[in-house]
Amino acid sequence: MTILENYRSSTEYREILRILQKATTNQENILWQSHALEKTVIPVQYIEIDFIAREVLINFNSEHHRIDAELPIYVKLGYRIGVFKISQFRQNQNSLHFSFPELIKTQELRDQPRHTFKIAQDKFVTLRSSSAKENGSELKVRVMDVSESGIGLIVSEQNRNFLKNNRILWVTGLEDSNLEKPVLAEVVYMNSEIDAKFVVKKQKSLKVGLKVSGNFPDTIYRRFLQ
Repeated sequence: MTILENYRSSTEYREILRILQKATTNQENILWQSHALEKTVIPVQYIEIDFIAREVLINFNSEHHRIDAELPIYVKLGYRIGVFKISQFRQNQNSLHFSFPELIKTQELRDQPRHTFKIAQDKFVTLRSSSAKENGSELKVRVMDVSESGIGLIVSEQNRNFLKNNRILWVTGLEDSNLEKPVLAEVVYMNSEIDAKFVVKKQKSLKVGLKVSGNFPDTIYRRFLQ
């Protein structure tokens, strides 16, 4: 079974759909069911997505492998090593059919060193929609962690729509330093799994991940980490 230490939970519909779509071209997908004394591992022949029915179809060899309809099924996707659980499904000869999963455990992508800020530190970045003009409205949001390729944000629930409607953003400032050349970033996930030390009482917040395309000025970035 996959070890989930370096994984995060994704409940974002677009990201889940993107992971499933990428997995349809991967040959390393498997299913498994856990029984009292053993685990049955079943190779996946192929995966299809039915956008009209909003279902996933997984094909396997039923002559060599049996599915127990009374037990949940776990799916491991070769693409980004995604893992999710299926509790409700139907079987039709060599295939399984089930609704799009609402949650996928997916591998963390950032390979650069990550700096996580302490609870006492209130670090902020400034964001602007990529479609807005230079003097367009900006949003200051709290930073949970940062690396040269990504930023983890804590965003108020009130600003959910801003991020849903603006998947591509400009990072225009780190703390009090404005960036002469803003850095492009993409919203890659958004969920409510927030470390307790970052939770603000009586405030609903979201954990948001940005993938950064570009480099922050070295001096400004190092000062931001302090």
